[in-house]
Amino acid sequence: MKKLRSNVLVVLTLILSVITLFVEQSSLAVDFAFYSNILDFIVLFLLLFEVYRDFAEAKLRWLYFRRNILSLLFVLAFAVLFVYNKLIYVGRAPDDLMGLSLGVVIVRNIFILLKTFSRIMRLNTFVESISVHPAQTILFSFLLVILTGALYLMAPFTTISPGGLGFLDALFTSTSAVCVTGLIVVDTATVFTFWGHLGILILIQIGGLSIMIISYFTIFLFRRQVSLEEKLLISYMLSEKDMTNLARNLRTIIFSSFFLEAAGALLLYFPMKGAAGGGSESAVFLAVFHAVSAFCNAGFALFSDSLEQFRGMLSVNLVVAALIIIGGISFAVISDLRHFFSVRIVALFRRRRPGIGSISLNSRLVLVGTAVLLLSGTYLVYGLEHTGALAQLPLAQQYLSAFFQSVTLRTAGFNTIPFDSLKSPTLLVMIVFMFIGAASGSTAGGVKINNIAIVWAYIRSVLRGGGQATIMRRSIEPEQVNSAFLVLLFGVSAVFGGTILLSASERAPLDRILFEAVSAFGTVGLSTGITAGLSSMGKWVIISLMFMGRLGPLTILAAVSRQGKRSPVAYPTGNIST
Repeated sequence: MKKLRSNVLVVLTLILSVITLFVEQSSLAVDFAFYSNILDFIVLFLLLFEVYRDFAEAKLRWLYFRRNILSLLFVLAFAVLFVYNKLIYVGRAPDDLMGLSLGVVIVRNIFILLKTFSRIMRLNTFVESISVHPAQTILFSFLLVILTGALYLMAPFTTISPGGLGFLDALFTSTSAVCVTGLIVVDTATVFTFWGHLGILILIQIGGLSIMIISYFTIFLFRRQVSLEEKLLISYMLSEKDMTNLARNLRTIIFSSFFLEAAGALLLYFPMKGAAGGGSESAVFLAVFHAVSAFCNAGFALFSDSLEQFRGMLSVNLVVAALIIIGGISFAVISDLRHFFSVRIVALFRRRRPGIGSISLNSRLVLVGTAVLLLSGTYLVYGLEHTGALAQLPLAQQYLSAFFQSVTLRTAGFNTIPFDSLKSPTLLVMIVFMFIGAASGSTAGGVKINNIAIVWAYIRSVLRGGGQATIMRRSIEPEQVNSAFLVLLFGVSAVFGGTILLSASERAPLDRILFEAVSAFGTVGLSTGITAGLSSMGKWVIISLMFMGRLGPLTILAAVSRQGKRSPVAYPTGNIST
């Protein structure tokens, strides 16, 4: 009973903290300032009451202080910032708040940050329970990073105009960056300062590599001992059953990613130097930003027209396209190809036959599927738009633009042609490609090439009279077939539900709304121009679709499901008409 009351108190304080955060960062802040202050004091009272209750119930007071020293220091910092904040804000007229110094406003945002996370730190039992559940750990780590990024983008120094972003726009931008989507409700190029751009870049990198991969790479780097639960989590994220080479695989992922991004930035430097007006420092940041955004399949650009000004520049198109493709074929395929070619190169220089080894079935499937989608996408975009959006371009630029857009449909939202002028058949074709996405385990989204191939293999086996699904003369396990159909069903349901909600909240043609929903779920980031004008409900729908698309159906379903015991009872077979 005591534990139940404690959990209720923690949840109540968390809910009140979130409510005050919404009120203070919305247009209602001035109208409800009095009630917001009351909520603030209630939150502080509940927080201090929790500390007092735990201290009073502790049998060994010194042990309580020793075990909770960080939490107590956190509460103390929270209380100090609370008092400092109230001494400055309470009693001032709304117009006077605009004249406060930058330092005071930063303290205000720190106060809001601490106020929210103080609740999370108190949920110790909940954190311990999810730490041994890989899917839940991934889900909540992404939520934590998204919320942190949103609060950072609300700081006034991240935007050119004073005041920072509102909470919903900041949350949308943070979600889009962490989920490597690229949809924006404000112009990234003109709204944010350097610090805003840097924050978005960090969020993209964290989202592309995943916060858990970066965290555990740091653990391995400093040679700290890793528990079995942590190894299970890493193997779950990497889809790696063999846990003996986790440290090596993590090093390969991190160093390969940074190497490819650095190489891409180096190749983009001189084109970006011209776009930056010759400034070296600006060119370096532009090159790094777009290289990371391309490799992570994020689609964020620091130009208001995305990459339309580079439409005819072959070097930019090929470098960005290469980074998108490499980031979209998955780390497992990159590692497989690296091992395959390194063995043969070494054997060539030593003039001996290479050892036994070949590219895995998964890698071959991803490479073939990627080539088919890229080529078919190029010809379809060109065929449908050579008399439309591409009509005014030279023939070489038409093919180059068609190829580039075919690449970006792999869930990287750059564009070199205006999407608001595309024909409806082109949008429908693009919707299919965006929904498929790239490879499992990559930085890209969608339902993944791997799952589509498994579904097609199963359907083909049924049409041929049954038997096991096969791909490239290899049988596919029934569990993988079930997972592929589950991912496909989840994706269709999410897009269908999102389209219905957007149709109810937005005034736009249905094909544009469907395009927006698929772009969000596939973490693509391409838009026909309706994102900036979304209503509050529409923004929440897109945020949810981006989050579901980045984590993936299997992770979300595994996080919310409960592991139950299998029933030993076998029921008789029944027949249903089909």
